[in-house]
Amino acid sequence: MNNFGNIKDTFKSLVVESMIRKDDKGKKLFSKFLKTIKENKTLKDQYLIYNNLQNSKFDDPVQAREFVKENISLLKNLNKNHITKGNDFFLKLLKGNKIIKENDSFYKDILFLVETKKTPYSIKKINETINKIVKVMLEKEQVEEIVTESLNLPPTILTNLAVNKFNNRYSNIAESEKEILKTLLNGNNKNKEEIFNKLKRECIDNIDSKLNESSDLDLKDKFLKVKDKLLNTNYSLDNLNNNVVKLHNLKISLK
Repeated sequence: MNNFGNIKDTFKSLVVESMIRKDDKGKKLFSKFLKTIKENKTLKDQYLIYNNLQNSKFDDPVQAREFVKENISLLKNLNKNHITKGNDFFLKLLKGNKIIKENDSFYKDILFLVETKKTPYSIKKINETINKIVKVMLEKEQVEEIVTESLNLPPTILTNLAVNKFNNRYSNIAESEKEILKTLLNGNNKNKEEIFNKLKRECIDNIDSKLNESSDLDLKDKFLKVKDKLLNTNYSLDNLNNNVVKLHNLKISLK
C-alpha cells in the first residue's frame, strides 16, 4: 500500500504554496485530489481514517487506544485494489513535485499496523506502535481540521489550511512577515486594511528618513516620486495581496 499520508500532505503543501505565490497550478491539483476522493467511497474512507488518526484528541488514554484500534480495523477492511489505484493516480498527478515527508514516521506507524499480522512475535511491536499514536492524541495542541465527512470545500478551508501549514513550514521567518501572511489569509477586512495602512505608513516614514539623510538631488527626486505614488495608493480588497507584497518588499529595500 502506498503511503497515503505523505501524498495528502504534498497536495496540501502545494495548495498553500499556490496561495502564497498566487499560482493556480497547486489549487487545481488540490481540487483534482479532492474531487477524486469525493467520487470514490474507498478513497474517501481512507482520507477520513487518516484524518481521524492524525487530528483526533483525547483526555482518556483508554478511549484513545480503542479509537486507534477501531480506525486501523476500518483501514484494513478497505478495498486494497481501489486504494492502490487511487494512490497511484495521485502520484501521477504529483509527478515532478517533491513528496512531503514531514510526518513520514507517523504514517509508517499506521501502515505497520495495517500490514502487520498479529502473531506472538509481532504483538509487542504492534502494542508499542499503537501507544505511539495514542501519545500524539493525548497531546494538547492546535490541530488542523481540513475536510469534514461530507468532504465539501467551504470558502474558509483554504484559509485555515494555509495558516496551519504556514505555521509548520515557515516558522523560521520574521514574526512581522508571519503576521502579514496570517492576516491576508485569515483576517477580516478591518485587519487587512490595518496591515495595508501600517505598511504604507512605514514605507513613507522610511522614505522621509532617506530624504533627510540624502544630499543627492536625483535620488531625492526618485524618493519623492515613490512617496507620491504611495500617497495615492489606497486600500483595495481586490488588489490587496499584490499591494501588500509590494509594500513589504519596498519596506525591506528601504532599510
